[in-house]
Amino acid sequence: MDGMIILNKPPGLTSHQCVAAVRRLVPGVKVGHAGTLDPAATGVLPLCLGKATRIVEFLMDQRKGYRAGVQLGVSTDTDDAQGEVVNRRPVPQLDAGTLDALLQSLTGEQEQVPPAYSAVKHRGRPLYYWARRGERVEKKPRRITIYSVELLEYNPSGQPHLTLQIACSRGTYIRSFAAEIGRRIGCGAHLWSLERNFVGPFTLQEATTLETLQDAAARGSLQRFILPMDLALQHLPALTLDRRAILHLKHGRPVDCSDCGAENLDQADALLLRIYGPGGRFYALARLETAESKSILKTVKYLATTGGEQHDGDD
Repeated sequence: MDGMIILNKPPGLTSHQCVAAVRRLVPGVKVGHAGTLDPAATGVLPLCLGKATRIVEFLMDQRKGYRAGVQLGVSTDTDDAQGEVVNRRPVPQLDAGTLDALLQSLTGEQEQVPPAYSAVKHRGRPLYYWARRGERVEKKPRRITIYSVELLEYNPSGQPHLTLQIACSRGTYIRSFAAEIGRRIGCGAHLWSLERNFVGPFTLQEATTLETLQDAAARGSLQRFILPMDLALQHLPALTLDRRAILHLKHGRPVDCSDCGAENLDQADALLLRIYGPGGRFYALARLETAESKSILKTVKYLATTGGEQHDGDD
């Protein structure tokens, strides 16, 4: 069983607990997730089954989108609503124009310091381990990108004060982003609520609940919720090869691709490609390189799903 399940993660469960719940529905099948959500957060959690676990890194590198509620005037030790309040300050009068200008100043490539209560490792243990012990750890900033921020709602007297739509890169902590908004305004802030509404091409419209999956498994119809793994790779160019070339890639042999159509891709050297066979079946990820004026394909991951091996040119 190979492919993707797009889960609408419920509040209260860790991402690992969601993986464990799905693993129980598919005994003997490897299951992994593509991007952790905090227990209180909800929304899109892509789960990879079987051979699809080998493409997790490529899915995690894609853009992610969040609907975030930010509460101004209250700072917590975890930068979210689950933490202990450490400071309260009055919120100054703000207008939509001022807020929008502030939010736009926070977009772009930048360095972000991860929260003290996070899974980022220090000396082999997550930061939350040291925080719970009361030990201060110097946290190294990480390069992230905030692609866009849209102010959906400003409620000066309600909770949350701000509702935002955020598109960002891998490694972005929305909790830290919320806290930075509070620092910029001068009153402090924390993340009130968080829903992830897309990861790469996958949105809440494709997502299903744990309860639905459990019911489908009991009825023997879980397969209809499993999506082909190459849907997670649509941002990569595709190339169709003959069976002999597919067989070479299967066994890790380079393929002379000078006349296979790759010259029409108009892309940079060392390009990652989705590889398909003559019948349209997805087989592999391969890297296109230039060597001695020739286009060479080299296998990155051979990913033919169950049932596809007999069609890969072994004859």
